[in-house]
Amino acid sequence: MTNCANATTTQPSTSSRGHLRVLKADPRRNDGALRETGIGALDLELGGYLDDVTVAWRSWGRLNERGDNAVIVLHALTGDSNAANEGGWWEPVIGPGRPIDTDHQFVICSNVLGGCQGTTGPASVNPESGKPWTMHFPLVTIGDMVNAQRALLESLGVTSVIPIGGSIGGLQALEWGTRHADLVRGSGVVAASGALGAQAIALHGEVGRRAIMADANWRNGDYASHGVFPEEGLSIARMAAMITYHSRDSLNTRFGRTPASRPVLYPGIGPTFDVEGYLHYHGQALVQRFDANSYLYLTRAMDMYDVSRNGDGESWLRKVRAPMLLIGISSDWLFPPDDIRTLASNLQRLGADARYQEIDSPNGHDSFLKDWDQLNAIVGPFIEEIGSHREQSREARS
Repeated sequence: MTNCANATTTQPSTSSRGHLRVLKADPRRNDGALRETGIGALDLELGGYLDDVTVAWRSWGRLNERGDNAVIVLHALTGDSNAANEGGWWEPVIGPGRPIDTDHQFVICSNVLGGCQGTTGPASVNPESGKPWTMHFPLVTIGDMVNAQRALLESLGVTSVIPIGGSIGGLQALEWGTRHADLVRGSGVVAASGALGAQAIALHGEVGRRAIMADANWRNGDYASHGVFPEEGLSIARMAAMITYHSRDSLNTRFGRTPASRPVLYPGIGPTFDVEGYLHYHGQALVQRFDANSYLYLTRAMDMYDVSRNGDGESWLRKVRAPMLLIGISSDWLFPPDDIRTLASNLQRLGADARYQEIDSPNGHDSFLKDWDQLNAIVGPFIEEIGSHREQSREARS
């Protein structure tokens, strides 16, 4: 069983707290290879710090001499940095001549802090104990994830960036636009608002966490040392989450009450339905590629996020300096479009250049991973506009 992908590691230099450690990697190579960079110590939003953090990442295109043509693409909850390679999760969006055009943009996608795809997380080794962190890993936030991304970008020579992503990636894009406005020349917040609602926290977050932690093989997060894995718990967590990524219409249209067309993977009672086999399949698929403890940490970070934290409801929205594109999905109930539309209106009222556009689709939250024609028609002009502004500003200064 493989629960996490491993990045190709280059030779690191030594580091100590407060000193940046940068691995020798050429960000201009347009090969999509998975690489790792050490960013040194990272202070955490909720207190304490992580020493010697590693970030795994891929890039496409070339960073220009001014370092101002970067786009950071931010992946979803159980996603990874494979955004634009063949089979990548945003392959139709990224590439030569595509909406995020790698002939003109330096596109980077890094695996998030707390995950299990090469970036430091619960399965990483705790330097003090020499053993995996497991549940001794500190709570990390969306803000911590973005701080790690910023350290990576600055180590590569990036001087300005367009952050864009969906779902938990959309929360990160919003964090970039509000807390790191000095580096942002435009941001794309897709299928995400300023905070999750109670229904989403309950079903997408807490039900999944309870399923994992109730699994007898979870062993208080120390399952690896016992040679076991909370397979059933993580699978159930994924099944619950998959429901939130759909809409009522998409599930009814695709499955309805059709009897099971594939074998169900768990013991049942009576006849089974096609939707059950679908959920079982996706639950088992996640078990093969993701770490259960990382799932706990990332869903909690998602639930904790609030753009208004450490201030009033407007203070951070007033920080936005660059154009912000907010994209809602008509059938999304995880991040309802009304919430995103309200966020855009609040930004506009406070003087920000905020634009709201909506994907009209029955596919629910996952539309930003499916409805390519609509998504590309929204994203492409925005990225092109921000690029044109950069060129105009450069010409005005010359």
